[in-house]
Amino acid sequence: MTKYKAALKARAPMSGIELTGGRFARAFENNIGFLKGFDIDRILYWYRVHAGKRAKGAPYADDSGHFENNLKGQTAGEFLMGACTTLLWKEDDALRSMVRTILREMEECRDSDGFIIPIPREEFATKEYPNYTRAWITFGLLDAGFSGEQAGFRLARDMTDWFNHSDVLPYVKDMNLGFQGILANTRVYTSPVGKDEDIQVAVDHYQETWWLKQVISGDHRAIYDHPGNHPHSTLLTTLEGYFDLYRATGDEIYINAVRSALKMYEDKWQHVGGGINMCEHDNYYPGCNWLSPSHNYNELCSTNFWVLLNQRMHLLEPMNAHYVDEMETSLYNVLLAAQAGTTGYHYLNYLEKHKDWRYLDRCTCCASLGTRLAGLLPQFLYTYDSEGAFVDIFAPSRAVLPMCTLRTETDIPDGGHVRITVEKAEKSFTLRIRKPRWACGDGRSHYMIYENVFEGDVFEYDFPMSFRMTKYTGGEEIPGRDRWAMEYGPLLYAALGAPTPVHLSWDPLEPDDHLIPADDGKPGFFIKGDNCHEYRAYTDIGNEPFSVYPVFDTSK
Repeated sequence: MTKYKAALKARAPMSGIELTGGRFARAFENNIGFLKGFDIDRILYWYRVHAGKRAKGAPYADDSGHFENNLKGQTAGEFLMGACTTLLWKEDDALRSMVRTILREMEECRDSDGFIIPIPREEFATKEYPNYTRAWITFGLLDAGFSGEQAGFRLARDMTDWFNHSDVLPYVKDMNLGFQGILANTRVYTSPVGKDEDIQVAVDHYQETWWLKQVISGDHRAIYDHPGNHPHSTLLTTLEGYFDLYRATGDEIYINAVRSALKMYEDKWQHVGGGINMCEHDNYYPGCNWLSPSHNYNELCSTNFWVLLNQRMHLLEPMNAHYVDEMETSLYNVLLAAQAGTTGYHYLNYLEKHKDWRYLDRCTCCASLGTRLAGLLPQFLYTYDSEGAFVDIFAPSRAVLPMCTLRTETDIPDGGHVRITVEKAEKSFTLRIRKPRWACGDGRSHYMIYENVFEGDVFEYDFPMSFRMTKYTGGEEIPGRDRWAMEYGPLLYAALGAPTPVHLSWDPLEPDDHLIPADDGKPGFFIKGDNCHEYRAYTDIGNEPFSVYPVFDTSK
């Protein structure tokens, strides 16, 4: 088949973006610190065992050791995903050396036919090896290839060639969370080493046409009651795969399903702040909106899938700013909130009581995708097409794009000021700058279009910052009391104090009358007449007790 039957309308940069300050830059650097904390001997432990070599140290493990001891090899995929997306934007000798060491030993320890998971062959048809583990390793190898390490492309191609003719294919999608394996095939196809066979295997052995039709019909059971596997937000990554199938084949059933699913998630499965209220091993129903830590929700993996799916849609429909709004909200309020300095990433992003302790385990699925998403932060700021450039998300940065070099100076997300300077441009071009939904009175974002832009032009704005209050609905409503969440600009805020849920006594419909900016040098708000509580950006909260949806008593 022709490589793509449905062309993207815009492109995401793969180099040339430098973060020069602000929250994204801090998160990007924290991620580098996290990556450098890995022990290569521990990453490669099972590879060396598989090859009959002496294995120093011990494999990474926490609690039951699920992610590395039960899914051997996934941590190599994790490290390669994070390190190699980072190397797209910033060269780092230590990371580059670690990447090359891991790739070299993975190649030395793999089987002669390209099989690269460090387990006996008969174990491949168990647990989540054909899907989750294969996907994580494939993603890491492809990211290595894009970062300049061609061995990554070669190893990914060899493993995919083996898989495309493996005995597991007839039942691969029916295994534990089997549907997530589709993206391993479609991502290889969209890489420089892709083959038509990758798409054919995805269609023949992963596609569930009945499910696509169920999604298109708007049936929410497609999200929370998938038969044959326990339901999970992993279905979002399945939609990434179906989007790729749409690109490859042009078949409208795929893109129609993606659009319908996005609408359903936003309607009934998305928390304020962008998290996805669907995980696994819990009771779910449309609009359940769990809050307490006794429930599973707002998994960081879900946000990774959500951001990358919306990025795909933005590249297909670049003038639809809504997709970037979704990316921005989730990056600030889930990814950055999940990052615990250089230590790790919270697995679940609770909105009540406390943060998730699992940031201490550096080898979970969420740590894996968190480090990859943090490594990709520069890519989300700008896109471009044949006519010019898009400024999508505002962060202090410098972007070298094919038609121009742009510099962005801004205090967003804590303020609303932004200044964009065209540093270089050989000829005039069209510049499209997003006015985000949080700065639009009607909540409808759009691109401001400037034609015939030249070198030296400057665009400066002061976007209005305002409070937005969201009344809680869901499975943890309190009879006779209302609960309200607060956003200011693009950031979600939480009330600090105890006990939780926090109880407040001001009018949530009049935040301007009751909240004053904190005067301690930290972003936040004090509450007039209340010395026991205050508001801080959710992304800044560490181990303090908090409530994103405090309970309001307005009778006083």
